[in-house]
Amino acid sequence: MAEAPSLSLGQRLLLASQRMAPVPVKAALVQKLGAEQAAQLSPHLPPAQLRELILALPVEFLAQVTTHLDPQLILATYLSLPDSLHLEVARRLCVIGAFATAARYAECLSARQVKVLIYGINDADHVLQIARHILDIELIVQSLRSFSTAYLCKLTEAAAADDNVAVSARVLAGLPLPRQADVCAHLRPAVLRELLPQLLAANPQLRDLLPERLQLTILA
Repeated sequence: MAEAPSLSLGQRLLLASQRMAPVPVKAALVQKLGAEQAAQLSPHLPPAQLRELILALPVEFLAQVTTHLDPQLILATYLSLPDSLHLEVARRLCVIGAFATAARYAECLSARQVKVLIYGINDADHVLQIARHILDIELIVQSLRSFSTAYLCKLTEAAAADDNVAVSARVLAGLPLPRQADVCAHLRPAVLRELLPQLLAANPQLRDLLPERLQLTILA
């Protein structure tokens, strides 16, 4: 398990004042410390005080802090935050290109919460970039189960444009076979030629659900 780093004198002074200073003052002081020092300070705060402070900080600053902070060090506090804040920070992380950080924090959430993130981010390219960094593929599979075929196709097309159909194949391969066949039926032939061999390698029985025209696609 990761350990929280030792604190500087400035951080210790701020920590000592936590119970006395009003939240707006503490929020201003933390922002003056900067994102990296705020990340180092976070694990040393009691969860209730940390949560209160997080809710008072700007989303842009919180996103910068997360890039320096292991979520496991503040897991109880992170999980207690509203889904709306998870989404706002994730969106900001996408804007600054911190997709690996967004993935690390997303993996701490439930499939339902990740589904909320995907809906809220509402950008197939950004969702794909986050998915590239998520190790727990089953989490993504469970999150996407109820998404429409059109959206799954949109993600697959984005993966093809990013030259990374393998990510989409790993996710789709975990869905029920009829869903996989339905997605295949709605993809452009060029994308299907890349995707279908990978899906069939994972689930050979998928071939039985595909119309002949789709099977011929990979031979074209």
